[in-house]
Amino acid sequence: MIPKHLYRLYEYRISEFADGRLWWDTHSGFGSQIGGPCFVYGSILLIGTRCNEENGFLKLEFNGTLKKLPLWDRTRYFCFASTLLDVSSGRNIREDRLKHRVSLSSMTSTGSKTMIGDNLGAFRLGQYQITIVPDGDISWKSCGGTNRIFGGPVLIESDILFMGPRKFDYPQQNKREFLHSLRTLPQWDRTTFWCRSSAFKPVLPDAKPLLALPPQKKSSIPQKKRMPVKRHRSEYVKQAWFQMTDYCADWVDEVKARWPQRVWPKRKKNRAIGNKID
Repeated sequence: MIPKHLYRLYEYRISEFADGRLWWDTHSGFGSQIGGPCFVYGSILLIGTRCNEENGFLKLEFNGTLKKLPLWDRTRYFCFASTLLDVSSGRNIREDRLKHRVSLSSMTSTGSKTMIGDNLGAFRLGQYQITIVPDGDISWKSCGGTNRIFGGPVLIESDILFMGPRKFDYPQQNKREFLHSLRTLPQWDRTTFWCRSSAFKPVLPDAKPLLALPPQKKSSIPQKKRMPVKRHRSEYVKQAWFQMTDYCADWVDEVKARWPQRVWPKRKKNRAIGNKID
C-alpha cells in the first residue's frame, strides 16, 4: 500500500496510510531497512517493535531522501513502546493491549494537573514512592545500597508517568524505615503506564529535553595555582642535579687519587713472585 503522507523524525521515516495506520522505518546494515508500526497516544508518538526487514537504500541515499521530507508535527513527543510498563503488573505491555488502549483513547494531551486532580499524598509504584504535594509538583523516591534513599522529579503526559533522573538525596531516612512505610501506601492508579524519562524525547530537535539534569560544571585548577607547583618542581630538579654532579665529581677525584696506590703495589708484588720462581 502506498503511503498517503511521509514525515521525518530524526533518523526515522514515518508513513501515514489512507486508513490511518502509521509505520516507521529506518536504515539498518548495508542496503537494508527495518520497520514496524507506531501509534499516536495523546501527544506522544509510540514507536512499536521492529517486525519487518527488507532491502532498501544505502545509508547516504536514505538520509538524502529523509532530509527532503517535512518534520513530523502530529505529536509533541515520541517514545519507544518497548520501554512502557503496565502500572498494575509492572511488566512490559503487549502490542495488542497497546493497540486496544490506543483505539479506546480519544485524548489529545493530558498533563499532570488533569490526571492527578485533587488526589494529593503518597502512593506506591513497585519499589518507588510517588508523592504529590499541594502545589502540584510530583516526585519519586526509592532506595539503593545499604542505607541510601534518593529521588527525582516526575512528569505525567498522556496517561503515562515518566520518572526523571535522580536529583535528591534523603540522608535522614534509612532503608528499613522507607520500605516499611512503602508497604503501607496505596497503589498508584492515576495513570495506565509508566516509564523512565530517558525514553521520553521531544519531537523538535532543538527542544529542551524534559526532566533532564542540569549540565555539571567541571572543576578546573586555575593557572595561577599550577605555576608555583611547576616552579617548585623545577627548582627541586635543579638542586638535585647539582648535588648529583658534585657527588660524582668528588667520587671521580677520589678514584683518580687512589688509582696509582692500588695498581702499583700489585704490579710490584707480581714481579717479586716472578723473581722467586726464576
